[in-house]
Amino acid sequence: MNEKRKIIFKEALFTVPFLLIAALATLVVMFLSGRTPQDIERLVVSNFKSDSSADIAPFVKTDAKDYTVRYYYGDNTSSELYAEFSYEGKGDDPKSVLTLYESRDGFDPGVYSVMWFMSEQYVTYWPLNSSADGEGFEKYLANEVPLMFKFVNSYSWDGAMQTSGAEDGGAKGYACLGLKLFVWDHTEKEIMRNNFVWGVGGNPLEYYSYIPGSQGEYKKAVLKK
Repeated sequence: MNEKRKIIFKEALFTVPFLLIAALATLVVMFLSGRTPQDIERLVVSNFKSDSSADIAPFVKTDAKDYTVRYYYGDNTSSELYAEFSYEGKGDDPKSVLTLYESRDGFDPGVYSVMWFMSEQYVTYWPLNSSADGEGFEKYLANEVPLMFKFVNSYSWDGAMQTSGAEDGGAKGYACLGLKLFVWDHTEKEIMRNNFVWGVGGNPLEYYSYIPGSQGEYKKAVLKK
């Protein structure tokens, strides 16, 4: 490698990460200054061309052995955590735990889990103010409570993306300096919602959903591996 190429290579090693960090910082500043998810989506869609080669597949399926998803609802002033899902996939007996902080879809607040024991899959539940060996603890075979089983799994990252319609084939992809964002519409419970998920490279970080015309209200899922 000649000296000119060495200089270009060294400068690129500094410039590309710097630009990526600057782009991430810009997104953070925009949210802190009162920007809403609607603003972010409009900004990206209006200023960047969609990339037909962008593949959403790595964003809708996670191969992480352990991860957490935190669910919020909010507006342009504040947000509220309403559920937290964790998956422990290492070893022979994977385990999913959903902590629900408020009633959702007919299910009470509490801790729900899906686990394996003696080659059988179980779903358990206990109230927030109790424990796995305390008052109110319930345990069922998974096939005895299919609705509860489906409810818990719907809060996994893969479940959330499937429910949102991310896999239906209508998502448009945008990319800039390693940042990727996918935008799509989906009708959920007879209500049309705008959705987008963004991340770095093939790693999704956050998912947003909102009703067009709403006053900044949104729901958000944050993935942490």
